[in-house]
Amino acid sequence: MTAIDVAAGFVGATAEHLGSRGIRYTVASGMLLPFAARVFDFAAAFMSLMDLGAPERALPEIARVLRRGGFLQFSILHPCFSPPHRRLVRDRRGAPCAIEVGRYFDRTDGEIDRWLFSAAPPEAKAGLAPFETPLFHRTLADWLNAIAAARFRVEHCVEPMADLATAARVRELADTRIAPNFLLMRRRLR
Repeated sequence: MTAIDVAAGFVGATAEHLGSRGIRYTVASGMLLPFAARVFDFAAAFMSLMDLGAPERALPEIARVLRRGGFLQFSILHPCFSPPHRRLVRDRRGAPCAIEVGRYFDRTDGEIDRWLFSAAPPEAKAGLAPFETPLFHRTLADWLNAIAAARFRVEHCVEPMADLATAARVRELADTRIAPNFLLMRRRLR
């Protein structure tokens, strides 16, 4: 198994924390993989492809290193419900009742978003400066077309949501009953 990240610090910390365990750690960009063609049976990208400046360049690169019939499994923020503007709307009791989205068709290429974890307790957020992360928003059509252009076909797709009991018990997950936060896909190389 090979694990990559563009940040040398993350690769080093992971290798130190987990040890080798049969995993080869490599500092690399998903847009230019340092591997020969057709060497992997599958690739997995968890909450990372959406953070690339050009996922449409990374997908063909992933296809290049997969063996015929190999698959890519990945998760991203759901492009329909996590565009540049997203706001959770609550009713008078404070329960989530809608998701307000905007700027869905705005392609963003590095616009800076400032945020703090909304579910963190106030004392954990006290005195913290907001995180600053670049946004690289693509529409659902952009994603599907880039996936098709890279010669992948849909094998499975999931939009996870909390079950009723979990949503009632964990308030921070209740909005997943309104609209999904994430999109998980398994794509097979044609």
